[in-house]
Amino acid sequence: MPARPRKRHQALPFAKELGIIRPLKPRKYEGAFAYKYRNVEHLEWLEEILLDNRLYFPTACDLNDPEEARPPLVASSQEALIATFVELNAKAKPFLTNHGLATDAAVIDLYVRRLGSDTWLTMLKRSLDPLLQRFRIYSLSKRWNNPHLWQEYAGSHTGYCLEFRNEEPFGPIFDVRYDDIALDITGPERSEPYFLFYKTKLWKNEEEVRMMTQQGSESRQSFDPRRLTRVILGRDIDRTHAATICGWVERRELPLNVLSEVDILPVPQAGLAL
Repeated sequence: MPARPRKRHQALPFAKELGIIRPLKPRKYEGAFAYKYRNVEHLEWLEEILLDNRLYFPTACDLNDPEEARPPLVASSQEALIATFVELNAKAKPFLTNHGLATDAAVIDLYVRRLGSDTWLTMLKRSLDPLLQRFRIYSLSKRWNNPHLWQEYAGSHTGYCLEFRNEEPFGPIFDVRYDDIALDITGPERSEPYFLFYKTKLWKNEEEVRMMTQQGSESRQSFDPRRLTRVILGRDIDRTHAATICGWVERRELPLNVLSEVDILPVPQAGLAL
C-alpha cells in the first residue's frame, strides 16, 4: 500500500532524511525599478500614496497566499530537537537552579521521546504561526507589463501600476525565491526570518520582490516622494477614475508622469506579421 502523502506545510520530522531545502540569506533586488499593481476598488488608498507619501504594509496573514510566513518545521534529529527545547527552556527560566534545569531537561527528554518529534513540531508550529505572520510585507514586482498581474491585481487592466525607483532611501527591496523550503528549528537559521523571502513555485509568475518591516511595526511607512516615478494606467481604466488620479497628481508638490500602458507598449514594425 503506498504511503499517504503528507499535507503541505505540516510539521516534518527530520531534515536530513527528507532532503529539505533550508532558506538562504535574502538577495537584494538589483533592478532599476519596482512596480505595484492595484485595482480601483479602494482608489482612496492611492490618494494617500500620492499626497501623503505613505505606503501601507499589510501583515503576512493579510496577504492572498494562505501559506505566507508559515514554513513547515523540521528538526535535524530527535536529539537535536530535545537539545533545542532544553536550551529554550533554560533561557525562559533564568531563575532556576542547576538542579531545576536538570529536572526540566529530563522531563523534556521523556516527553519528546514518548510523543515523538512529529507531534512536538506540530504543536510548536501551531503556536509559532500567529507570531511569524505578524511581519509586515510590501509586495512589488519586477516589471510593469506582467499580464498575470494586470489581470489578477489590477482589475483586468482597469486599475493602475505604480513605478518606484529602486534607490535609497527607498527600500531595501529583496528578491523572492520560488522553492519549497522548511525551517529547521534546531539549526542557526531559526533566529533569522529568511523564510519570509520564499514562496512556492505556484506563485512564480508574479515575479515578486518585497520590502519588509519588523513585527509590531507601524502599518504605514513614509517614503521619499522622489522615488515614485510614474503612474501607469490600465488600458481599460474608467475615465472617471483616470481623471481622479490625474487630479491627485496635479496636487503633488513634485511632478509625476501619468500615462496609459498602451502608450508604452512596443509598436509593431510595418510589414511584420502580428
